[in-house]
Amino acid sequence: MAVRGILAGLLPTEAATPCQELFVGTDWAGTALGPLESWPPALLSAVSTCLTSRFPMLVMAGPELVMVYNDGYAEMLGDRHPGAMGARMDEVWADVWADIGPMLDTVRDERTPTYAQDLHLVMGRKGFAEETYFTFSYSPLLDPTGGIVGVLDTAIETTRQVLALRRLDLANRLGGVVAVRRPVLEAAASALVDVLGVARSDVPCAALYLVDGLEGGPSAEHSRLRLHATTGTGEAAVPVLVDPDRDGDRDRRGGLLAALGGEVAVLRGLDERLPGLSQAAVSGGRVDTAVALPLTTAGRQTPVGVLVLGVSPHLELDADYLAFFELLAGQMGAVLGDTLAHQAELRLVDQRLQAERAVARHSAEVATTLQRAMLGPAVLPPGFAVRYVPASAGLEVGGDWHDVVELADGAVGIVVGDVVGRGLGAAAVMGQLRSAARAVLLQSGSPGTVVAALDAVAALVPGAPMATVFCAVLDRASGRIRYSRAGHLPAVVAEPDGRTRFLYGTRSLPLAVDDTAARPEDEDLLGPGSVLLLCTDGLVEGRRRPVDAGLDRAAAVLSAARDLPEEELADHLLQTLVPGGTDDDVVLLLHRRS
Repeated sequence: MAVRGILAGLLPTEAATPCQELFVGTDWAGTALGPLESWPPALLSAVSTCLTSRFPMLVMAGPELVMVYNDGYAEMLGDRHPGAMGARMDEVWADVWADIGPMLDTVRDERTPTYAQDLHLVMGRKGFAEETYFTFSYSPLLDPTGGIVGVLDTAIETTRQVLALRRLDLANRLGGVVAVRRPVLEAAASALVDVLGVARSDVPCAALYLVDGLEGGPSAEHSRLRLHATTGTGEAAVPVLVDPDRDGDRDRRGGLLAALGGEVAVLRGLDERLPGLSQAAVSGGRVDTAVALPLTTAGRQTPVGVLVLGVSPHLELDADYLAFFELLAGQMGAVLGDTLAHQAELRLVDQRLQAERAVARHSAEVATTLQRAMLGPAVLPPGFAVRYVPASAGLEVGGDWHDVVELADGAVGIVVGDVVGRGLGAAAVMGQLRSAARAVLLQSGSPGTVVAALDAVAALVPGAPMATVFCAVLDRASGRIRYSRAGHLPAVVAEPDGRTRFLYGTRSLPLAVDDTAARPEDEDLLGPGSVLLLCTDGLVEGRRRPVDAGLDRAAAVLSAARDLPEEELADHLLQTLVPGGTDDDVVLLLHRRS
């Protein structure tokens, strides 16, 4: 009867949660705490608070620190639950006792609480040495006389948040690799992999393979893979060439060949498959698993290579980890694609230079090539035309940018953006935003998701807040266009009969202005023969010309000249709207639906 009365006081209603039921069913008389009726009132009160709370809590009772916990805390125990109920703290958490034991001693000896934020702990709760992070507070539980009857732990696991911030930092670093500064494919590949080398906790090792002969242009052989760069590999050699015509490669390197076919392949047993990668070590753990991902670029239907990323032996290969790897592969594919396009452009420049005599003409063309490589893809799908006009001549670049990304099922992603400022500083910010936008577009195909992701990136990149962007995904078969706008000018649509309209959609603020702002999507339909115009404010705004008036004039000029071919129409818009040049950069992007 005494025990029933105590339980009634601890749990006012019948035990409803798994941990409450586990507590009731535990033989406490067989533990170091003894039967419930011997527990002091202060301890019983703390246990009641713990078991009825939805926040993760643990009571460590008596000198032996016997554990009583609730359902929220049980999730952090892994496979140590349910055996931890009624067990000693130093036995359950033996693998991290060196870290938390001294903190508990301080609480009990000095009767003062402790607090730890994002404390790094390596524990074996899931059967391997797992990297985890926790924010928690230990508080003494005192009886009316000041004696200590236990310690209360309020805790929350922050592993996912810490890893997300760490991985976002790596993605930002990768976005800073500008392909135009490394026009040689080997240099671009090495620069990208070198960035991965600073993030061994998430990417303990990596190998970048490219299709053999890519630098030779369209005649590249799309079957053999050649190693271009590695990081974190051991003494054993990583295979330099992977050839599907060799039996050994088909058997042991099948995952790489699957990735070359567009799949994401998980490679286990690296000792046999890729021994150089398996010898990578992270805090004493050996890498046994890697993920092979296709490297895709705009304008090519098949991957240009394969990125192999080692999985940390201290982390679980979950959905977040795979999504992070896919983001890295998307960013690296974008830079490599820009490099290949830049090389193709340079070959054309070399051919033109043979017939040119003026050094000034040579410098101007090289400068133009550099600027176009930073702004967007050099090769566009049919029906598109793009123009970029810098605010001043020379090698100055600015923050205006565009991108056209081939997506699945015949869709195409379209992005136009404007970073505050000009010159190399704005260009560096622009490069990071463009890389992030391309990567998220390839992964999600959603304009709203792209703009929301750019909000997060812009908040972390100096100079990026207040940038504007218009992102759209166009289904070329149906003409359906979905778009999201972050403070940018609306798109203009000219119908075949000359009527025009603006794609305003839901008005929204520029990037990183309000972290609570939603990024909705709107939808429209482009009929056959319709012309879509996206631009930056340099095309429509001037010292004596408000933006609204400039937009109306641009719509009128577009309507009047709508029947011109796309390239001629782009030139006509520039010559008509900014005949004498402008003091701001201009990006103009046109698409005519066939």
